[in-house]
Amino acid sequence: MPQTITREYIKNFFKLGDSGADNRVLDYVMSHLVLKEYSHNSYVCRAGDSSRGMYFIESGMAYVRGKKDLILNELEPGSYFGEYAALTGDKRMADIQANGTVQVYELSTKVLHTLTRNQPRIYGLFLKSIYDQASNRYQNLIQILNSRRGLGSGSAGKSHSGLSLFINYYLVFFVFLNLILFTPDLAAAAHPLWLCSPIIFLVLYIVISRRALESIVLSGLYLSIMQSRLGFVGTYMDHVAGALGDNSRLILMIVLMGALSRQFSASGSINALKYTAERRIKTGRGILFSAFCSMVIISIDEYLSVLINGACFTPLSDQKKIPREKSAFVLGMTPMALCILSPLSLTGLYLTEVIVNAGGDKGLFMQAIRYNFSALFALFFIVLLILGALPSAGALRKGIRRVKEGGNLWPEGTPVGQGRDSSNRGKLMNLILPITVLLCSSIITGTLETGSLSVDVLYGIVITLIFTFILYCSQRYVTPEQFFSNIVFGFENMLAPVVMFVASSAFAAGIEEIGFSLWLNGAVRDLFGGQTWILPALIFAICTLVGALFDNPWAMYALGMPIALELSRTMGMDPGLFVGAVCAAGFAGNEIALGDIFFEGPMLGINPMIYYRTKLPYTVCLTLMAFLAYAGMGYLTRG
Repeated sequence: MPQTITREYIKNFFKLGDSGADNRVLDYVMSHLVLKEYSHNSYVCRAGDSSRGMYFIESGMAYVRGKKDLILNELEPGSYFGEYAALTGDKRMADIQANGTVQVYELSTKVLHTLTRNQPRIYGLFLKSIYDQASNRYQNLIQILNSRRGLGSGSAGKSHSGLSLFINYYLVFFVFLNLILFTPDLAAAAHPLWLCSPIIFLVLYIVISRRALESIVLSGLYLSIMQSRLGFVGTYMDHVAGALGDNSRLILMIVLMGALSRQFSASGSINALKYTAERRIKTGRGILFSAFCSMVIISIDEYLSVLINGACFTPLSDQKKIPREKSAFVLGMTPMALCILSPLSLTGLYLTEVIVNAGGDKGLFMQAIRYNFSALFALFFIVLLILGALPSAGALRKGIRRVKEGGNLWPEGTPVGQGRDSSNRGKLMNLILPITVLLCSSIITGTLETGSLSVDVLYGIVITLIFTFILYCSQRYVTPEQFFSNIVFGFENMLAPVVMFVASSAFAAGIEEIGFSLWLNGAVRDLFGGQTWILPALIFAICTLVGALFDNPWAMYALGMPIALELSRTMGMDPGLFVGAVCAAGFAGNEIALGDIFFEGPMLGINPMIYYRTKLPYTVCLTLMAFLAYAGMGYLTRG
């Protein structure tokens, strides 16, 4: 008699009650469970096998193994596996190997199909199981993304040394105390060094602490002390309240876009891209081009795009014998370049509102796309790489040579055995249709509102969420309750960019109030005289350095964009060129900084430092090309 997979176990697994109908279902399942025994190190199933059924472990232990025999999970008595492949008819996704003698009960695919066809509640149970697994992965993703966006850092969770605590906190307290006691009246102390001191404090603190959000908040408090001494708390909260009030529309758009991207992930529609490519694309070049098109379609959030497309297309590029250096270059650099060019991405929404708050026109971001040289050059390089026309250099050249000589696809030090996503695969049209609705509704509502071609993303997102609710719930990919839970999860994912934006906006407001911009305009005019054509190139260079230092382009945008726009107005130059320079600097600085590689490397299946060395020569090249392009455009458009 079974001791683990009992009648009560099966009853609870299928959520059956005590009614006569449920007892007949339970009798049916119990009568079709087939006991099988596997000896030590034998395989219950292998990756790529056709599904015969799902399994319940009665006794013994089993390993879930990935590539290179990496152990992905360990299954104990009472565990089950294989339900998704049995339900969908797809191939097995991993090896299940016995660790010692293992007994399992097999429920055949035919029996499972009969159950789900005749019992919609049981079918819903499997969808809920898949949904819950995806939710757990999504919560882990939120933690990673929030860390990359400034809430936390690589050192989060580590204890600080006494010296670090002294520098980061006690010394700050000492500086603030001296500011409170000895700050002169701003009107009588407009010395350049005094006006620049908040920015100097910000740079020094971020170099020491490597924590962008903390640095910006403390620098905002520094500014508030300069303005009102002991009343600094009220002043700073006024700045924060002003940032919240002036940017409520942006904040709403960001959290709603996060909710929408969460719906795509939970429904499995994004995973459909991978399986469509796997069935239809036969060449390595085709796989990379499909990945590029996938990233164009879902260019909403660069970090989410890296994670999703890395999981989807890295295994496919491996099948085509593409070196990991090459696939990582395409899958890692493309999302940032696309998102910084798209008005419908989170970065595009953010930049649009930053520009408007700095006094620019609502359409200025779209006008500046043609001047975003570093991102445009990056996409040009990526397309050449896919076509095989980009000269190889550095780590990329070594990787190509290694694979040609019969070596591993991945460089030394890369953790192999990257897990494959087994969540609901969904339908490709469930991704394409909502994105089409988002694009069309944003353009239509924006054009109706302004009377000319424009984009209103807020209305577009709301309309798309309504459409997606009807589409997904009608197909039973999610229940209404799960749909609204996804919205809450999406809001949580967007917490970090909202907090970073508010803190940066509060700091920018303080800088403006102490007269820094007026001083800077006069200093630039005195310094450059009639040679202001070089300003776009200088702004690009300075903002690139600041962005690399912050390791957070959103903070740099909030600080740099108001200054750049003010300079363009003062000098009578094309504001689109200055906006493009700041946007391009965000991309270049992000690629130069080291921070992202420790997030992207594992997602792309490559050693982070080798990934960095792969893209560094091309990043340096496109950054220099962009600097020369801004110098040239500045000269050609000079007044």
